[in-house]
Amino acid sequence: MKTRLFACSLAALLSATAALAAPSWTPLQLGIAGSSCQIFPEETDVVGLRLNLAASRNTTVTGIDLGLVSLGDDIRAIRANLFNTSEMHFSGVEVGISNYDAALAGLAVGFFNSVAGDASGILLGAFNKANDMTGLQIGIVNQAVSLRGVQIGLINLIDDGPLTFFPVINMAF
Repeated sequence: MKTRLFACSLAALLSATAALAAPSWTPLQLGIAGSSCQIFPEETDVVGLRLNLAASRNTTVTGIDLGLVSLGDDIRAIRANLFNTSEMHFSGVEVGISNYDAALAGLAVGFFNSVAGDASGILLGAFNKANDMTGLQIGIVNQAVSLRGVQIGLINLIDDGPLTFFPVINMAF
């Protein structure tokens, strides 16, 4: 408890110092407990390295994103966290237990990958779900509303596909 209080106090002190300068971007962000306990406010763009000791939230991140929980709107990065969330768009490579993106261009590797909108690239995980998928899904269960590509897995579902269900391999173009 004392360690968390100290860490949040340190982050608050650094945030107050950073707020005086009011930078529009930073090369380093350190997040302890979400947007309320990180060095720079969530509106500050990160261009460089973001370390999520517990969680961080920034509107835009470009670079490398590492830690436990990654939250943001527009992320262009290589990121490895237990849980990854992009509320607008993710571009790059992401690795986590759970990856949730509003839209994706790149590679998502995780136990559970979900893309609410357009996905272009590769989803590799036990459970993969995408709305409009262009590319490759590899997993135990793969689901897409529409697909221009290939699904490889035990259960492959394409809601608007020529074959809505097909085991092992399914495709639509």
